[in-house]
Amino acid sequence: MVFYDLLIYLACYIAVFLLRPSISNALPKSTLLLYLGFGLVCFFGFRFAFLCYKYIFRYGKMPAFSRELLASSLGGTVFISVSLYWIKVLKIATVPVVSIVSFAAVYIVFCTLSRFVYFYLYRFALKDNFVSRIVKKLLIAFTFVDFESKKPGATLSSASEERKNVTAPINDLQNIAENFAICGTITVIKQINKGYINRTYRVETISEAGHVHKYILQRINTNVFPDVDALMSNFQITTSVLFDQLEMPGVHSRGSVQTLRPTLDGKLYFRDDSGAWRLMTYFDNVYSMDIPDSPEVFYYAGVSFGRFLKEMSSVDVGRIKEVIPNFHNTKSRYFDLEEAISRDRKKRVKDVLKEIEFIRCRSEKFGMISDALQSGKIPTRICHNDCNLNNILFDEKTHLPVAIIDLDTVMPSSPLYDFGDSMRIGTNTAKDDEKDLSKVSCDLSLYEQYARGYLESCGDVLTREEFELLPYASLIITAEDGIRFLMDHINGDTYYHIYYPGQNLDRSLTQFKLLEDMEKKLPEIKKILQKIYDEKGLKARVI
Repeated sequence: MVFYDLLIYLACYIAVFLLRPSISNALPKSTLLLYLGFGLVCFFGFRFAFLCYKYIFRYGKMPAFSRELLASSLGGTVFISVSLYWIKVLKIATVPVVSIVSFAAVYIVFCTLSRFVYFYLYRFALKDNFVSRIVKKLLIAFTFVDFESKKPGATLSSASEERKNVTAPINDLQNIAENFAICGTITVIKQINKGYINRTYRVETISEAGHVHKYILQRINTNVFPDVDALMSNFQITTSVLFDQLEMPGVHSRGSVQTLRPTLDGKLYFRDDSGAWRLMTYFDNVYSMDIPDSPEVFYYAGVSFGRFLKEMSSVDVGRIKEVIPNFHNTKSRYFDLEEAISRDRKKRVKDVLKEIEFIRCRSEKFGMISDALQSGKIPTRICHNDCNLNNILFDEKTHLPVAIIDLDTVMPSSPLYDFGDSMRIGTNTAKDDEKDLSKVSCDLSLYEQYARGYLESCGDVLTREEFELLPYASLIITAEDGIRFLMDHINGDTYYHIYYPGQNLDRSLTQFKLLEDMEKKLPEIKKILQKIYDEKGLKARVI
């Protein structure tokens, strides 16, 4: 995007200054270069100062483009003002005033038009017809836009390119799907390249009456979930409770969670030599996102996960089995890391000594939540345990949450882990494998939005002791995920899918940088939570 902006800038400069002999012949080259360079500083300096390109990448909607228009307008104002000072006062560059004003105006207009054209071409390319498919291919070819991201400003990375080339784990998916109670004849099976753990596919069928039905076919990762019976029992209990009881802000005719389609013999899943498979309902006209595309979206994410916790509070904790022991036990994860370090199977420890020391310096804090759970200081609750923003589905028209998905990790735990995990993911200003760590920070405005939505939904359920630990939740879970990524890197990348060598190390470094920023902002985090407590009339106080 910066490259194309530079091309537009140069084109406008050439049109206004160089193609007019009365100007280009009358002015020395040093003067022409002066205006060329100064214009670049003004226009692009304001854009970078206002973080315009980051906002376009992160949010990708008209408010982000409007932010750039404001920055360009300010840059143009400075460019014109200083140029007039040079001309009128210093008399060092006798360029016609009309040319200065024309250049700034033409460039701003053309940049703005290009954004609007791009934005509406992007929206048109999302449609399913012949012309839109051609437009989509052209946008990918010339702007490298990543349509899977749902952000018009996002571009394809090497990782996303490699994701497109991931092959199916088996050959005969249709035979597997036909073992379930589906409606009609299968016409399409397409892999969905989302998630680190399970393999997921969209299955489409057509009935004799011509109705199209869609399902989610998923191969369960039995390395991560060896007790499939316990996993599916948890899934069935959770979905049966939430289907009717959980009211999402956007509501939906298909309920608030995915429900299971049984096998032909009435079982919850199908198993063959290729693995364990399940079939679930599919939500049409929805989308998900990895990071919030607006503060309002993150507020509604907090509302959604808060309501999830409140509704699951009606279920006896003993009914839900622990399918991954110590899943969110940061102290236990740290001990696992130390064991991986001592084994050093792939001989990678020598390359990550600095990261290991970073974690060891903070090890005394890793038991804050797990020790409180074990001692009974805070209650054990049924939690989602993977409160990633992309586990919420949003309606394409209203942009409100309609469903919570990925319920495999629903287990007895603490909502502090859920709260912290949402903050870890949603407030991070960079990708989870960002190589440029200067881009990584905790966005406190987003933090406040999520906290507000979450506490509005379940603040009356949480205890005083849970409130007291709440400010530390994001720090602890961020450390935990950094530990898990680092451990997987040391072990040889056996748990998380990677799309390039060293990706797990990049992921861990991102978490550690985010943790550092959260530590610096801890006093501000406490103030944010305190303000929400006071506004909602909650009695608990942060310590």
